[in-house]
Amino acid sequence: LCLFHLKNDHSTLMSFPTIYVILSIEESKVAFSASLSEDGHGHTGPYSTEFPLVYKHVFTNIGNAYNPATGFFTVPVRGVYHFRFSAHGGAGKNVGVILYKNRLPMATTHAIQSQGSVTSTNGVSLLLEVGDVVSLKLEPNSWVFDDTFHHSTFSGHMLFSV
Repeated sequence: LCLFHLKNDHSTLMSFPTIYVILSIEESKVAFSASLSEDGHGHTGPYSTEFPLVYKHVFTNIGNAYNPATGFFTVPVRGVYHFRFSAHGGAGKNVGVILYKNRLPMATTHAIQSQGSVTSTNGVSLLLEVGDVVSLKLEPNSWVFDDTFHHSTFSGHMLFSV
């Protein structure tokens, strides 16, 4: 809430009363970060079709726009948001995750490595409207791994309102 005080400086012949103008400023603090595994460790996948990913271990959820039961981030304030996501996997396995805005793919990360493990990351900034939904899905025939070190993450925050 902002309060502006407009005061008559008596420099004119006419006298005006003191005027207070109150403007409401919408709260725009929105940020979240989560990882796939709430406890323990394990792989998700592979599936023959895209599979919704639900990031259950929430590090922070300011504004409560991320739902750890569904994996959906629902936009509370029109603005530009930045999202980062990472996918971790083991040797010889396809690792691939797609970021969706509503039902449209916006960005993806994909990797495969013959030995050891691999982590692939990506990020994107999007102009979003109130009610838009951002989520991640596992690519078909891909795997993703997470454990208590939280290798596979999904994070986002509002850069500014529009």
